[in-house]
Amino acid sequence: MSIICTDRDRLEAFMKAELNEKRYIHSLGVEEMAVHLAEIHGADVEKASFAGRYHDIAKCFTTERMNEYVLRYSLGDEYIDNPALAHSKVAAAILCNEYGVQDEDLLNAVKSHTTGRAGMSLLEEIVYVADAIEPNRDYPSLKTLQKLAESDLDGCCIIILDFTVDMVRAKGREVDKTTLNARDYMLEKINKKDGR
Repeated sequence: MSIICTDRDRLEAFMKAELNEKRYIHSLGVEEMAVHLAEIHGADVEKASFAGRYHDIAKCFTTERMNEYVLRYSLGDEYIDNPALAHSKVAAAILCNEYGVQDEDLLNAVKSHTTGRAGMSLLEEIVYVADAIEPNRDYPSLKTLQKLAESDLDGCCIIILDFTVDMVRAKGREVDKTTLNARDYMLEKINKKDGR
């Protein structure tokens, strides 16, 4: 096993201390699904496992604490008072700065698991999709999307991106530009693959 993290035991303790039971179970589910998809699609299984397991380590922070990390690691003013978008960036910053994680692809997978991004790597796409379709989720099309992700990861990804955009707009909120760019990128990728 390669060294992804300088102190895995301390990171595991941090995760267990910081996450509520529901979020902890979700994280294990994302790890399970990310490993499954990595095996099918030929991604690095160890990195998928790690990114899936620790992607949400900052999710349960208070807004005040999230803001402290955003400022500490200079993540950008757009994340102040915006924990929904900040938690993935904060998680990646913690993994990098406090637990010695230096693998850029892995850190990007954690960073982009909420919004996706244009130019996502295979690992990033796997973690993004796994977050939405892990086995503890409960919505009508879950089984269909899980099956689709096994055979057509890009197709599953675009459905999730479209759903996210529609859901955010239905709540009367502005859609993050990174998500819109990710959707445009994925559509273009699919069209090129299909020869359009």
